[in-house]
Amino acid sequence: MIRKTAIAAAVALVLLVTGCSTMISIPYMQPSAVDMGGYRNLAVASVVPYNGYVPSSGWVRTADPYAARYHVYGGFRSTTSSVIASYATDHLMSTLSGSGFFNILPPARTDAILDSGRYGLDISSEFRALGYDAVMIPRIGVMSIDEYIYSEPVTEWWVDSEGYRHSYIDYEYYYVQTASIEYTITLIDTESGHIVAQRTFSDKTSRDGSFDPFWSRLDDPAVLFRRMISSFDMGIITQFVPTQRVYNVSLMANKPKNEAIEYAYDIAKDGDTEGAEAAFQEEWGASGHLPSGYNAALLMAATGDFDAALSLLEEVNAAYSSDEARRLYRDLQTVKARNEEALAQISGESSASHVAYDDGNSVYDAVLGR
Repeated sequence: MIRKTAIAAAVALVLLVTGCSTMISIPYMQPSAVDMGGYRNLAVASVVPYNGYVPSSGWVRTADPYAARYHVYGGFRSTTSSVIASYATDHLMSTLSGSGFFNILPPARTDAILDSGRYGLDISSEFRALGYDAVMIPRIGVMSIDEYIYSEPVTEWWVDSEGYRHSYIDYEYYYVQTASIEYTITLIDTESGHIVAQRTFSDKTSRDGSFDPFWSRLDDPAVLFRRMISSFDMGIITQFVPTQRVYNVSLMANKPKNEAIEYAYDIAKDGDTEGAEAAFQEEWGASGHLPSGYNAALLMAATGDFDAALSLLEEVNAAYSSDEARRLYRDLQTVKARNEEALAQISGESSASHVAYDDGNSVYDAVLGR
């Protein structure tokens, strides 16, 4: 599916009209930070829960003497760590599966093979026998929660039997919960038995609200941890999956004015990009009109022909000293290089050959924390 998307992206062209300028969108593939071309057959383990200390009971601290009159337990439950790990597992699977890039061995089967190492079986060999190139082990290394309650004075009024108004001070009570998390994804090559990539994602968020001081416990902050886990989606995709991007550039304005080519701007705005490209290229060949050469190259790039676009821009830059043309040339070189790298990742051509050495099960045990 990724390959089909890449091919479609290479020929797609989107025109956006902004004011008097026409924006040309050049689609390309952005390579992932970690080259996963050789690891598309991927075994994904369940997220290892945080196993450190987080207070699951006890009174939360208070910020003032009025709040201190009440004893309220913190919201973190003994089950929160495992609940969040389960949520993170489902979310990671959804993110990776939705990319269409991987052939995935699901967590239940991956976990069973990882557990087999306890009984002396060679974990890497087990995965290789099933055709999986790498194991992805996600782990929550840090979970913390800071909670406190405080009061705010509120003036209340009442009227006595003689019609006189009186006031008194009452208090409303509020809580603040601040959660933080650190989430690490480790990739292990099943042939070498070594870690080939490790990426850590971290976040911190909070919420506040009012509460009834006679209610003895704050709400579970699991919603905060789920929110942070969800926020890592794009970072995970950027790290491990080639993605489609778009580079937007406006057509160069018709300056110096050339009446003969004005119609090409109109047909480009109307969506006839092939006609516009041909017209700009013809005018460049006939008169050497700078905007025509620039625009013809831009439209070539938008149809995926980066080589022709760069070749034409070399001609333009040889004839003119144009900052705009030089910038487009540099940018298209970068876009072309990124696109080629991403396509090589997709085909697996960019991945180095495996090195045959193996540390046995120790690397898996270390990453799993056992």
